[in-house]
Amino acid sequence: MKTVAVLHGWAGGPMLGKAFSRELESSGLKVIKEVDKADFIFAHSTGCYFLPNTSKAQLIVCLDPPYWPGEPIVERWMHMNKNETKFLIKQLRFGRFFRNKLWEVFYIFAKPSYTWSVLRNQSHLDFLEQQADKQIIVVRNLDDEFCSPQIKQAVSAYKNVKYVEIPGYHSNYYTNPKPYIDLLLKEL
Repeated sequence: MKTVAVLHGWAGGPMLGKAFSRELESSGLKVIKEVDKADFIFAHSTGCYFLPNTSKAQLIVCLDPPYWPGEPIVERWMHMNKNETKFLIKQLRFGRFFRNKLWEVFYIFAKPSYTWSVLRNQSHLDFLEQQADKQIIVVRNLDDEFCSPQIKQAVSAYKNVKYVEIPGYHSNYYTNPKPYIDLLLKEL
């Protein structure tokens, strides 16, 4: 059985990614915590900056790296929350939406290194250079406020990187995992 590790982003983690992990498992993949031992890595947002320098991964999917040169992260985060809130409340109902927001706050404080990482790395894609020997797919959700549309042009400089756009918001894989898992399975 092929294995996959998930690197959640700045305000994300296993409690928010339960549905995604369940869908991965029901698709025939085993979710493991040892990122360097996984056959595949799925990294979301700031999780892209925490890819191991060496791993046995054959494929890395980087969803919505927070790359946006010149656009302050705080402003992007405020826009994202404003634009995603109505959609998420409708999709999740208010109780689950509120619980998810509490988990996001928890993860932000539980992972201070992610905060520093996004502040340092938001204007470049150095993590791609460190993975030059891997097949990488960079995915941008079309309504994402954290990942610049200009990333398409920026990743074109990397021969091992394929670029894909999917409809949705920044954290769409939590509530709609199917397109991301389909993409991963298609590449197997």
